[in-house]
Amino acid sequence: MKFKLIILAFFGVLTTPVFSQTNNIVERNLACSINDGYTINDVVEVMRGFEWSEETSPAVVLVREAIAVTGSFQMDWDFLASFYYLSYAEMVEKRSAFRNRSLRQGTRLSDVATCGDRVRINNVRFVGQNNGEPIPDVTVAIGTTCQLNGSTLANAIAGASNISEFMGPDVRNVAVINRGFGGPVTPVNSEVGYRISFNSSAGFGEAMDTMQENLPTPNTENPRTCNVGGMWVQYLIHSQNN
Repeated sequence: MKFKLIILAFFGVLTTPVFSQTNNIVERNLACSINDGYTINDVVEVMRGFEWSEETSPAVVLVREAIAVTGSFQMDWDFLASFYYLSYAEMVEKRSAFRNRSLRQGTRLSDVATCGDRVRINNVRFVGQNNGEPIPDVTVAIGTTCQLNGSTLANAIAGASNISEFMGPDVRNVAVINRGFGGPVTPVNSEVGYRISFNSSAGFGEAMDTMQENLPTPNTENPRTCNVGGMWVQYLIHSQNN
């Protein structure tokens, strides 16, 4: 098991009709490493084989495999397990039921992967829902962390629309992530994450090529400063609507 504390600069993002009726989605993240002798495909197969009961299941579950991520993440971990709830009240209800459940039989995630004990909880606000289409089974997601430098969360959310328009129709949606609990000590509302999800892996490639051919003009009136981004392969594990 790898114990080093990590800074999760960016995660890929999802969209689903189950999220279209609410402003803030609660995201619960665990960083995990694949056990020797197994692959990410084994992790995905095991997790998709779980019995996701209505009593305990999040609205959506994703596995994100790190491909090219800034910072020390890939020195310590292989993927993120991300669990999405429609509200904090739902997360408390579902997590309480999960902790009180009977011991599950069969293959467990711990058989193929080892996850850290540190949980990080984020607030996620989506921009540009993708007409209620199902989440792809596998796709690419990218994003970055930005320092607000005196700007506001509302301004960051407004800026997400510009990202979606600039990168074109292959963008599934953009989300603004504001940390709620956990992680390294950081002043409240001092930074946000922009997360971009694509309709397909091919769509990601086309959008990135288009962006490189049409580089944006820096906005000198925008106080936000952003880090180099990260790239992930995103696997859908469970969705209430799929």
